[in-house]
Amino acid sequence: MKKKKYQQWNITIASTGGFVGVIIGTFIFSGVDWSAVLGALSGLIMIFIGNLIYVKSKKDKTPEVDERTINNMRKYYAIIANLFLGALFLILVAMTYLGYDQIAISYLWIFVIAYMLISGIGALIVSRR
Repeated sequence: MKKKKYQQWNITIASTGGFVGVIIGTFIFSGVDWSAVLGALSGLIMIFIGNLIYVKSKKDKTPEVDERTINNMRKYYAIIANLFLGALFLILVAMTYLGYDQIAISYLWIFVIAYMLISGIGALIVSRR
């Protein structure tokens, strides 16, 4: 796998784009909101320092992940997504059977955040094996 010139700096480049987006968003929607700009700037600086330490500490040219790890991650995300969709379907069926016609959006957001947390932690475990 051939490494590109700026591949190691993808996280910093993406966070710079987020910082620019925060600046544009604050100017368009709420005028100058310095707390948002300074918060985004501090986040950009922390990500840049972390990425700089990572780039300077990595001396060899070995890739971060191999094909087996990528295949394991794909399998894991396919399984976990189907499990969460199945659980959501069963919960909605049970709620409908119990006679509920409406569900608060906050409960759905809780389910989405739980999916992100559980799938992210599981992805860390799968990627390390």
